[in-house]
Amino acid sequence: PSNVPGSLRRRVIGMAFSVVLAVSATIITGFALVDPLLFVPVLILQIFHLSMLSVFGFRASLISFSGLLAVVLSMAQVASQGGIVLHALWIGVGGVWFLLFNLLVHYLFQRREADALLAETFQLTAKYLEIKSQLLTQEGQNSEDKERELFELQTSLNEKHEIIRELVINRRKNSGRSGIVRKRLLIFMELVDILEVGMANPVNYPKMKELFSVHGQNILLIQEWNKIMAAHLRAIGDSLLHKGFLLDKTELQQKREEVLMYLKKYELSKVNDVEKDMLPVLVNLFNFKDKQHQKVLSLARLMKEWEGGEDLKLRLKDATKFLTTPDYNFKTLQDNFDLKSPIFRHSLRLTVVMVLGYAAGEFFSMQNAYWILLTIVVIMRPGYALTRERFKQRLYGTLIGGAVAVVLVLLVRSRIFYGTLSVIFLILAHSMIQRNYKTAAAFITLNVVFVYSLLRSDVLEVIEHRVLDTVIGAGLAFLGTKFLWPTWEYTTIQSFLNKSVMANAEFLKEVESFYYSKATLPVSYRLARKNAFLASGDLNAAFQRMTQEPKTDKVMLEKYFRLVSLNQEFLSATASLGTFIRSHPTTKPSKHFQNYMQTIQANLKALRNAETPVESDRRDIKEAVLFYESLYRELLGLEPSEESEKVDIKERLQEVQIIMDRLKWLLEIAEGLKKIMLSKEKSHPLEVA
Repeated sequence: PSNVPGSLRRRVIGMAFSVVLAVSATIITGFALVDPLLFVPVLILQIFHLSMLSVFGFRASLISFSGLLAVVLSMAQVASQGGIVLHALWIGVGGVWFLLFNLLVHYLFQRREADALLAETFQLTAKYLEIKSQLLTQEGQNSEDKERELFELQTSLNEKHEIIRELVINRRKNSGRSGIVRKRLLIFMELVDILEVGMANPVNYPKMKELFSVHGQNILLIQEWNKIMAAHLRAIGDSLLHKGFLLDKTELQQKREEVLMYLKKYELSKVNDVEKDMLPVLVNLFNFKDKQHQKVLSLARLMKEWEGGEDLKLRLKDATKFLTTPDYNFKTLQDNFDLKSPIFRHSLRLTVVMVLGYAAGEFFSMQNAYWILLTIVVIMRPGYALTRERFKQRLYGTLIGGAVAVVLVLLVRSRIFYGTLSVIFLILAHSMIQRNYKTAAAFITLNVVFVYSLLRSDVLEVIEHRVLDTVIGAGLAFLGTKFLWPTWEYTTIQSFLNKSVMANAEFLKEVESFYYSKATLPVSYRLARKNAFLASGDLNAAFQRMTQEPKTDKVMLEKYFRLVSLNQEFLSATASLGTFIRSHPTTKPSKHFQNYMQTIQANLKALRNAETPVESDRRDIKEAVLFYESLYRELLGLEPSEESEKVDIKERLQEVQIIMDRLKWLLEIAEGLKKIMLSKEKSHPLEVA
């Protein structure tokens, strides 16, 4: 299980550790089974300590899963001529063989592994841009549904980005100035930039909908342009794996020219004051989409003609800062020996439920009682939402698999047929386990049934016991998660929100700093952006889990949906401001810009500390608003005599409009977040809890 994408070093260490755990657990469990009075305390100690390994992160949780599987499968008491030790050593030999085989596969197909992850990221990024563009015209419930879909997509993209960072940066360390590795790193950096531009709302959606209420064709034209860009991203992703042809960029260029021509035509037409205000908004929207357009063309060029000439301005020392390194310190384990820790609660819960499962199997003299424990290990997760989802999928999958197995057994009586099917179903189960667990559970059931049919003649009885054991194990896992020291997401989501707000504040500081310096983009900017994206993705994922919990009432759900949405808007507005400053010539910031930033940061600090802040000096903000509005009107009324002056005024006008709009927007969001967080709903049971 620990053989998941990532650096070769971590994969090898993870698999090696899993082998050691599997061998040790098999020996300990095998000898303890001789005496039930000895076995129960040994089972308790093993389950608890193995499950506590999950505190060290995702890969550690998979290593833990290997150990738990070894404990459960050792209860099968498979006959072995050499006894328990030899049986355990054969398991170790199998593990070592698997490790060596994976090393061989890695060195033969390591390029394809990275390319497959990049291809998936291309597909997800294209989908993200499409949904983001659809939000321009969505309202009401449709808008909320699209936002929730964006939350899930951002979480998936963050996960892919983390794995790709680990792969390409570690391989760059090992391969030095390898052209292929540098090319992948460049492609990845462009993808992250595209996501930033996609996440950056070029304008405040409510404001834009108001301005474009009678000019819907503008949005539709840009949406068509966006769809073509998404199609090109998908084609580039496909070409990574299948070496296919890239799409002809003619249509993409034509659509850009069409939008640009419409923009120029609109700019030259005689419009009223309201439509004059709309023009900078339209120009800004075009500029952001054009930024995406250029990034897509850059990616297409990298795929077709890159020969190592690109200047990769990211030193190896700086690149390694982007890797998320798990903390394997013993103190991490020590700190989690507390009922406040979700992993500690999960370990206690899993241990109790496993003992109950073992007791149920012994009391009712089940044919394969360890199947109950195996089901519990596979289904139980630290959170209720994930456990419930696994419970439903495992139960439905087992029932479907059992029904199909009965039909096949009644129709065909052939051991060769059963053996062939067991191999086919095993392959199908592993291919589906990450995509559709319910389908995978059905194939796993079919595989187990037909493997046992080679050992026993009473196949129908095997099916009956398999289904019964799964139902008992699934039921115990679900009830244990719900009633034994449950960890509800509504009790932990506040910490995710605080982390995301802090990350957004740091990202905003980097944007502000870059606005003042306008030097080469520092590594700290990219790091702050990465941390803000990851924290926002974690918050979105926590909220999605919260929506599936039975104890989350509607009032709290709506409150946190507003908070998560506003937090996402804040990140979008920050990314929008940063993208504009990076890609456009700007003037020196005024003191009013600094006043705005100080007020925004003060609101965020109050939000993080959950305290009522001292009201900021609104006079400074009013002065800043008057300053930017008067400057904007002054520039708007200028009549340049030369073309160069016209360009300068246009750029200055755009800068003032963007800065003014973003600062207002960021302050509104920060104050909105503070207002919701510091408000106390009366007689709210979950607030009291």
